[in-house]
Amino acid sequence: SCFRGNAMSGDGVYKSTDGGETWTHLGLEATRQISRISVHPQNSNLVYVAAFGDGFGPNAERGVFRSRDGGQTWQRILYRDDRSGAIDFVMNPANPRLMYATLLEFQRFPWGLRSAGPGTGLFKSVDGGDTWTELTNNPGLPAGLKGRIGVSLSPADPNRVWAIIDAETGKKGLFRSDDAGATWQRISDFAPLTVRPWYYHHVFADPKDADIVYVLNIQMWKST
Repeated sequence: SCFRGNAMSGDGVYKSTDGGETWTHLGLEATRQISRISVHPQNSNLVYVAAFGDGFGPNAERGVFRSRDGGQTWQRILYRDDRSGAIDFVMNPANPRLMYATLLEFQRFPWGLRSAGPGTGLFKSVDGGDTWTELTNNPGLPAGLKGRIGVSLSPADPNRVWAIIDAETGKKGLFRSDDAGATWQRISDFAPLTVRPWYYHHVFADPKDADIVYVLNIQMWKST
């Protein structure tokens, strides 16, 4: 889902129950590009898929999907429109009912790309994905059109959430919330973190230290 003009499309989700020796296709083939797969840490049959969808045009098979039976059936639990796909997803390993997801309005054209729009958004669920609250315009986040958003939460402090956000000139950067997404502050506008944001914008919290965070872009960056 770091979608270059020469990207190939996938054909859905596969599952192995023997350490990768053999695989079974589980559907979602029309999602084409998949951003994240997350498995509940105590229930291997409860699986979440963040589906980016078709990068070259509108399609409805995108958003966040959930399976309660190991991938035999799927339910779409977060969806905006046929041009906005799920680009990131993270759950709290200590409380897997707490999760964040981001959508991105995106389309590749032969002459360029559009990587922003009103379909882009940041969302939170506290009930395992049954319902979602939109955080996109919460206090401290940039106003106006937004592009790709990467999101991560700290397993050491689940109230601490990170988001790296592509936005209008002067507004993009790395944002942090210390109240579980209610309010935010931009803590870095360091330009190398936001280079070519339609490809990158990956942020990862350290699993043990709430002050350590990593950003993946053209290079890998760490803050302590």
